[in-house]
Amino acid sequence: MAFRWGEPMTYRTILLQMFEDPNLEHRLTAAVALAGRFDAHLVGLNVSPPPVMPFGYGEAAAYVGPEVFEAQREAAHAIAERLHAAFDGALDSTGLSSIWRDEEGDPPTLFARAAATVDLVVTGRVPGDALDAIVPDVTGHLVTEAGGPVLMLPAGAVDGGFGKRVMVGWNGKKEAKRALSDALPFLRGADTVWLVTIGDPEEVRLDRAVRLLGRHDVTAEELVLEASGQEPGAQLLEQAQANDADLLVMGAYSHSRLREMILGGATRHVLHNATLPVLFSS
Repeated sequence: MAFRWGEPMTYRTILLQMFEDPNLEHRLTAAVALAGRFDAHLVGLNVSPPPVMPFGYGEAAAYVGPEVFEAQREAAHAIAERLHAAFDGALDSTGLSSIWRDEEGDPPTLFARAAATVDLVVTGRVPGDALDAIVPDVTGHLVTEAGGPVLMLPAGAVDGGFGKRVMVGWNGKKEAKRALSDALPFLRGADTVWLVTIGDPEEVRLDRAVRLLGRHDVTAEELVLEASGQEPGAQLLEQAQANDADLLVMGAYSHSRLREMILGGATRHVLHNATLPVLFSS
């Protein structure tokens, strides 16, 4: 749903990216709490990758029987059933509007497609390496391709009432402006909002951005950080921790709009290192 300044906005449809890991229960709890807070319809989506040829078969692939592919499908089906049960269990007795969806295909493509018809996507940070290829690729893809806000939850439990002390990164670019508008439902309910920039505040019109938020009933404090040569994403995370922020809002940047995008440095750093919820917008 596209937002235009001057229009009231809230999150009426929330998409939860379902995947199995130790933080699944925490994400479900947070997503259900958000759906209750914003009176939203919650969509749980699981995407199973299609069966693939086992690595290393090479020219011997012709001798691989159909049972190999069937075993993969059965494993994916078992995961989907567990995820479905967890989703239903988290919503039991809440009275919230919800729906479960299970699809097969390329996860980044299908999650991005589903994101086009919701107001907010909720996903999780997975500290991973090359062996954790599926989920990190989906998360990184979503933050620049979802077409709207993507809330990345950290590992571990998150208080369902987060968003009371919000830090917003500002550099005057279009992604930062989009992040301001996409975050308004959180900002309007916050007790404290900091609008933070690195470097010259006049160059990025920080004062004007603060006044813009004020016209939307959001009181924000200006916070200016010195450009020290440190990775901007690291500076934002350090400042969020120093101010005990419980939500970081920032534009998501990439150097390419191709599927195999190269994320901007700040975006990439926050994706892999955030220990608090982060609302990305592109």
